[in-house]
Amino acid sequence: MKQFLAMLTVLAVCFSLSACSKNDGSSESSSQASSASVSETGSSEPEASSSPADSSGVSSVSSQAVTSSKGTSSQKQSASSAPASPSQPEKAQTVRVVIPEGYTLSQIGDRLEANGVCKKSELLSTANSYDFSYYSLIGKLGSNANRCYKLEGYLFPDTYEFYKDMKPQDALGKMLKNAESRIGGSYTYSGMTTDQIVTLASIIEKESGNVNEMAKVSSVFHNRLKAGMKLQADVTVIYVEKYLKPNLTGDINRYNSYYNTRKCPALPVGAICNPGKAALNAAVNPADTDYLYFSADSSGNYYYAKTYEEHKQNLNKAGIIEGGSMQ
Repeated sequence: MKQFLAMLTVLAVCFSLSACSKNDGSSESSSQASSASVSETGSSEPEASSSPADSSGVSSVSSQAVTSSKGTSSQKQSASSAPASPSQPEKAQTVRVVIPEGYTLSQIGDRLEANGVCKKSELLSTANSYDFSYYSLIGKLGSNANRCYKLEGYLFPDTYEFYKDMKPQDALGKMLKNAESRIGGSYTYSGMTTDQIVTLASIIEKESGNVNEMAKVSSVFHNRLKAGMKLQADVTVIYVEKYLKPNLTGDINRYNSYYNTRKCPALPVGAICNPGKAALNAAVNPADTDYLYFSADSSGNYYYAKTYEEHKQNLNKAGIIEGGSMQ
């Protein structure tokens, strides 16, 4: 009997050890599966719509740390304090750029490049090579081989927000779109096209440092056009020498006779800058005068004359050499 009871005890012990062995194996297998699952989740790419970090501050990187720690509290604390990894690419950076009244395309190129928007050389080439005719103001211009920059005059002066490293055509398009709404068909003058108005306004913009003088300066140019006289505006010469020639290759003088109003018979072939609202208003609302000449001194005083003799007297008052004035 004692022998029988001893055998039963041995069998019970063996059964217990076998059960424990099976429980330990399944527990380890479960732990490995859980570890693999967490590790796989931690190494996956975060969704684009997710925030940079959860409210707990634990990122996918810290999830991996927790998995490998086997649950020790000190390692968990270290994992939870790990920096969160970025969940989405950084948004394109923007920059605010002011384009002043009277800036040329060349000057705009300098300013955009300085602000990291696009390269000046690419802006200038795109201005001529890209088809912007879907903007009505540009579409109406047609083609003119004698015009250096087709978009000159239509890059409306304003404060713009551009993207860094922006495509040149997109930067130009933003300004052209503004011109569509700001110029459009808002300015009219009998016998003049919109482009002629913009061209005249660009000369007024450059010749008039004082907005209050723009209407009188406009009257001088209107009167000279009606009389069949050359405009002889010094600013058109400056435009050719300073803003066209430095950006040209080949024959750098090929646009002289089309923009220099000492040579061309009336208005130049296109605008010499991008005029603002005041200059555009002055172009279509000239003062009612008989003036054919004007000059200004270094202090900003303007002198107007009906005859060339009066003009020469004004030149003496302004301290200007006669050779550099209207005739």
